Amino acid sequence: MLLLVVIALAAGAGLASTGAAQGGAGLPAGGFDQMDVDPDDILIEVSVEPDGDAVWETQYRVQLASDDEEQAFEELSADVGANPDAYTRRFGDRMRATAGAAENATGREMNVTNVTVTAERRELPQSYGVLTYRFEWSNFAAVDGDRLVVGDAIDALFLDEASSLIVSWEDGYRLGDASPSPTETRDSAVVWQGPVDFTEGQPRVAIEPEGRSDGPILFVALGLLVAVVAAIGYRRRPWEGSAPDQPSEGPAATGGEPAADPGDTGAAESAAPPTSGTADGEGGSGGPAGGSEGDAGGEGDDGGDGDERSDSAPQIDEDLLSNEEQVLRLVEANGGRMKQKRVAEELDWTAAKTSQVVTGLRDEGDLDGFRLGRENVLSLPDYDATADNGGADDDEADDDDEE
Repeated sequence: MLLLVVIALAAGAGLASTGAAQGGAGLPAGGFDQMDVDPDDILIEVSVEPDGDAVWETQYRVQLASDDEEQAFEELSADVGANPDAYTRRFGDRMRATAGAAENATGREMNVTNVTVTAERRELPQSYGVLTYRFEWSNFAAVDGDRLVVGDAIDALFLDEASSLIVSWEDGYRLGDASPSPTETRDSAVVWQGPVDFTEGQPRVAIEPEGRSDGPILFVALGLLVAVVAAIGYRRRPWEGSAPDQPSEGPAATGGEPAADPGDTGAAESAAPPTSGTADGEGGSGGPAGGSEGDAGGEGDDGGDGDERSDSAPQIDEDLLSNEEQVLRLVEANGGRMKQKRVAEELDWTAAKTSQVVTGLRDEGDLDGFRLGRENVLSLPDYDATADNGGADDDEADDDDEE
């Protein structure tokens, strides 16, 4: 008789739909009804896995406060041990029907498998009889990238005053958000203690990896490291003198070539540094020194030396240069002095972007600037603007033409 009562209760209970439950927590009351007592409490724990599957464990607990209750539970425990399939088969069918309704509502393929049942006596610390159903629910939670959202499969669940719902997750994850506010929040779980009548869209629990917010911080740290390294590079300006036909002093310009004949006037002129005024005076306003008539007009060994410097200069992939490097390289290629407006035109940048990059370079001391009429003129720190009268006149002439 006891077995028939338990099977009937298990068959007639369960979640009626994805939202409504048939009383209590919406799960079978187990074998306790035959004792004419209700369970003292019902504990539902849903352990969510990273792939969205969940392990459900529902415990029906009754305090064994009398000899009759203890004897009745012993009989129930014996029946469960002898005929577990009789308890799990109908229970599993009802839960699979519930999962099917949730599948239709959520659009995720679901199934209930591995249904088990146990009955045991526990000291909590009082003596309790505990009937536990356990099963696996595939695709119970929605997976959004590395984030899990729990609750749409049991939307609008009802918990009576004797029921509790626990949603837990594995190590390495943390709580993102929960609605409504849980009764209790633990390190790896949230708890709702009934009575709770969840409304549409509840309960909801968002779970995310613990290190999820570290990604942006890591990228920021790497960006700062790159900026520091780049700043050191700007101060050294390793490409100085490497532009084709760009005169400059030091090993970077000569590349180990034989020194020019002191008596060779053309060689002396081609080796003069930008501060001599030759670049802007001969080559036009802000133009590259290599493109001026004065440099191009050299004959004999002069032209040969210039070609050798051009051929031996290391070629730099423009796509690998930072914004700051592009500006510095462009100003150097134009003799060490250049209008900010022309920088924007040459690099095909907006005025705002150009101003932002230039401001950073000026703050770092890698670039100087001054006003000439209505124009901003940029120059390298070692550029002598007062000595370059020809360039200044050309800049002013440009300003007059624009007006």
